[in-house]
Amino acid sequence: MNNITPKRMFFTKGVGYHRNELQSFELALRAAGIEKCNLVYVSSIYPPECKIISKKKGVEVLHAGQITFAVLSKLTTNEPNRVV
Repeated sequence: MNNITPKRMFFTKGVGYHRNELQSFELALRAAGIEKCNLVYVSSIYPPECKIISKKKGVEVLHAGQITFAVLSKLTTNEPNRVV
């Protein structure tokens, strides 16, 4: 069986504003620099022997369409002018 334990990771964040939830999520991914990846959500367990790298270096090694494991936190609202 293949070992898919990550060897490096980086932290990023993004915010998106749009009247449509899906569009605001896409804008948040763009702001985070991970819009080109196919995200697979995982739990927040820190992998052993995993090195934390900078966001700049992390985004540079990502390729369009790549399967990318991500721990994601998401907050949305449908109330006009509501800050969350």
